[in-house]
Amino acid sequence: MLEQKIRTAGKTVIKNEEKINDDFLIELMKDFHIDELNWMNENGEILYSSIEQYLGWTTFKGHPLYDFVRSKDQELIEDIRPDSEFGIPFKYGAIKNENGYFVQVGILAENIYKLTQRFDYQTLVEELAQEENIIYATIVDTNLKAIADADIEDIGIIYDAAKETQLQQATNGTISTDEWFYPKIGKKVLEVTAPIFINKKITGALVLGLSMDSVYSSVYTIFITSSIISIMIFLLFLWIQNKNIIRPVNQLNYNINQIDMENNIEYRLPLVENDTFWGLSLSINNLLDKSNTYLYQLKENQHNLKISNQEILAAYQQLTASDEELRAQYDEIQNYTSYIEYLAYNDDLTNLPNRRSFLEKLEESINKNQSGAVMLLDLDNFKEINDTLGHTYGDKVLITVAQALINIKDEQVFVSRFGGDEFLVLIEGENDISIIENYAKKITNIFKNDFMIDENEIYIGCSIGITQYPFDSNQVNQLIINADLAMYKVKALGKNSYMFFKKEMTEKLKKHIEIERILREAITENGFKLLYQPQVCTYTGKIVGFEALLRLKNHSISPAVFIPTLEENGMIIEVGRWVTKEIINQIALWRNNGVDVKSIAINFSAKQLDDSNYITFLENELKKKNVESKYIEIEITESIFLDKKEETITFLNKLRRLGIKIALDDFGTGYSSLSYLTFLPVDKMKLDKSLCDKFLEMENIAIMDNIISLAHSLNLEVLAEGIEDIEQYNRLKVGGCNYIQGYLFSKPVEVTEVEKIYNTVYLEKKLP
Repeated sequence: MLEQKIRTAGKTVIKNEEKINDDFLIELMKDFHIDELNWMNENGEILYSSIEQYLGWTTFKGHPLYDFVRSKDQELIEDIRPDSEFGIPFKYGAIKNENGYFVQVGILAENIYKLTQRFDYQTLVEELAQEENIIYATIVDTNLKAIADADIEDIGIIYDAAKETQLQQATNGTISTDEWFYPKIGKKVLEVTAPIFINKKITGALVLGLSMDSVYSSVYTIFITSSIISIMIFLLFLWIQNKNIIRPVNQLNYNINQIDMENNIEYRLPLVENDTFWGLSLSINNLLDKSNTYLYQLKENQHNLKISNQEILAAYQQLTASDEELRAQYDEIQNYTSYIEYLAYNDDLTNLPNRRSFLEKLEESINKNQSGAVMLLDLDNFKEINDTLGHTYGDKVLITVAQALINIKDEQVFVSRFGGDEFLVLIEGENDISIIENYAKKITNIFKNDFMIDENEIYIGCSIGITQYPFDSNQVNQLIINADLAMYKVKALGKNSYMFFKKEMTEKLKKHIEIERILREAITENGFKLLYQPQVCTYTGKIVGFEALLRLKNHSISPAVFIPTLEENGMIIEVGRWVTKEIINQIALWRNNGVDVKSIAINFSAKQLDDSNYITFLENELKKKNVESKYIEIEITESIFLDKKEETITFLNKLRRLGIKIALDDFGTGYSSLSYLTFLPVDKMKLDKSLCDKFLEMENIAIMDNIISLAHSLNLEVLAEGIEDIEQYNRLKVGGCNYIQGYLFSKPVEVTEVEKIYNTVYLEKKLP
């Protein structure tokens, strides 16, 4: 019934698609007595909603609607689950239209119980009392108390077991009937009393009062007819006696004695012409005819009564079966209700209190003007556990961690699961930082030793963010945000530790959010541009290529600031494709203008390895503009090999087979290892500015010469970055460095300025 209700509401919305707005959905929600209506586009974004806060919400990976949006299914009916925003149990359903837009219908789990009220005992007896020939209906429990009655005033009456023997027999499992005078209607009724079974156990009795009007009507008619016949016979006898007509009387008496309505209903008195009693015999025969008709009708009524009794018995049996089915459904709903109530406040995996329980507990503590602390605990590298060992194993890890946290709780500590691999810990009634910190240390000590799960030893770390109330805030949501900020600061500083919230974190978050807004705006409104810095041949002084550098058109935010943000939120994939496309278009434009084409280097982020179709995209763009792949160079850093090394090498080899050159950028910054050069599929090594500054001094020049010589022995070209003075240039030239890049020749310039320096030979002009 719930699912049909969801379908009906959904189809009504789709049928009135041209009328859809927030007010329309609110009115429709009221008409259908449901709790939530959302109209969503083919991407899973809420366009209109009966709940204003949900406007603009978009489904995410892991949400039930995420797969539905991408499937060809036209309908999704979900089991009862917590909603994604507040964890409140709902039963949801979604119906698509022909264009992929769809309506989501939600019914609060707590309202489902109300739908079952139509199946309670009182409703049943009231509906039974409306049936023809049923005068009243009552249900009593085993204590003979009326728990439902067609006459509401009689509910609650307790019947005397000694007087109401039929009720007592019914509670012992016996069906009985009784005919009695019912004062309320002034007539007799046939009362049927039967036991009610639930799970083979007698829980009460059902009493039905049936009308006997039709039966008594037939009996009354027969009685009157028989009386008339008897009186007439008696009067006739007196008259004959008075007239002294003995023979006719004897003959008539004989003839009358032949009447046998049981065995010979067709018998009639013989009619003799001129007989004194001819008329009487004829009348008696007429009476016999009428009696025959009445007897036939009586038999018909008896047959109909028998059929009615059978129908009543069948109805009773059906009622008993329906009652058992309804009780089973009711019990099932009760079980669901209990489970839903449990899920509303508890996590079904770890059995810890859930986020809702935690937030209510924290709100209660704040309202009592208590001091305390909120800790947000996030497991380090949990995603790798799920990816490598599977989600089932990951669930076992969460259960193990939850049990460990329970073991350290005391009367001040409240532990809950926030969601995913995050846990919330509440320290109530405490403002001493050292004590709060001791609790944090107890938690981190849990993770110092390996966990034993399914006979596997596994190391797990955790990062903890801590905020105090009311010192940091007395708002529940703000405290969660504070703890989250502190936790992510721990992640950024190396993980597996704890940190207290500081006000500066909020300012940094605001700045980060503003930068992210600017970047999203730049993506949608063409807010990026490329600068080009020339790369010069050390021996000829000619420009051999350019490095493309990403900048914002309307904001002076450093790439060192906005590029990590692009990588963090995944926008680097879209921006990386934009850069690639722009460079290919620029090469094609120079070629079409008759300019001698030179290669352009593209900086490639490690996060772009998640773009599994990048190589196909690159190949298609090259073919579209008819640009040779040799003019594209991909610059990578050694950090790209820290994770998924084999997959990365495979990716780079595919690029090289396409004809793309690979340059190892920032060599000499943190991760540098000469052993990398023996297996990395690269064509060029770029010496970082910090390396050049350090080893181009005369006392260290031999080290630089050896690095360049080693690179050449591995068939690698060498380019030095950040060269700013002539002394560095001369020493690199002597050392055999192939190319130079830096302010000594040119800073990065706009594309409109590139053509002015395109064919410059720097050795023919006086260097600064």
